[in-house]
Amino acid sequence: MSEEIPQPPGLPILGNVLSLDPEHTSQSFQLLAAQHGPIYKLNLLGREIIVVSSHELFEELCDDRRFRKAVSKPLIEARNGVGGGLFTAYHGEHEWEVAHRTLVPAFGPLPIQDMYDEMHDIASQMILKWSRLGPDAPIAVTEDFTRLTLDSIALCAMDTRFNSFYHDEMHPFVQAMVDFLAENGARPNRTAIAQFFMRETNRKYWADIDIMKRVAQGVVEQRRRVPSDKKDLLNAMINGRDPRTGEAMTDESIMNNMITFLIAGMYSHTH
Repeated sequence: MSEEIPQPPGLPILGNVLSLDPEHTSQSFQLLAAQHGPIYKLNLLGREIIVVSSHELFEELCDDRRFRKAVSKPLIEARNGVGGGLFTAYHGEHEWEVAHRTLVPAFGPLPIQDMYDEMHDIASQMILKWSRLGPDAPIAVTEDFTRLTLDSIALCAMDTRFNSFYHDEMHPFVQAMVDFLAENGARPNRTAIAQFFMRETNRKYWADIDIMKRVAQGVVEQRRRVPSDKKDLLNAMINGRDPRTGEAMTDESIMNNMITFLIAGMYSHTH
């Protein structure tokens, strides 16, 4: 580069840690971008990271001839639940390459438009629930938006209904995924010894993964037993073929990516 990448002033040892608000991480990055431009670097306890926030720079980083994806510690932990999904795969992992090339056509503007009616269906369920509570009842906005996000993805992508707005408790899959993500984010910050002795936490973590996998497997098996002509992501994964190799996605890869789509929805609505 012809110019040095800007960096906010920091503190000894801590670096720029205090520039990030852990409760409002996205807003912190937005503020830094407004102050320092579309590319800047941070020193976080001695670890240097470079942040880009413009479409043009992001497009450059997506050029896999010059850059490759780095799988960070939280993503490595997430592989316990989703294996080589689209976000957690290592660079050049064959399972990811097959899934990526197979699914690209499913994310065009026309397939997304076909989901609008189902999105409206789930959103209407949430609004009806709120209206029935009455004007004086408190609304658990964060929890209900989690239900909205995951129910919409499940219906649009897999023709599966969690029916979260018809129950006080979240669907077992949804609750397992929420707890899995929370624990997944905490694990990289613990020492191996501390993690080993957290027996109940570890048991719950692997039980949540088992719930997610069993539900995903049931969805795949049901679609194979009762085929559908719906143009959703599940059919794209089951019936699609890698245009380069002619390979089909394995059931394990389909399950991993089903869970990945739901996790992506969780992150998109919380960030």
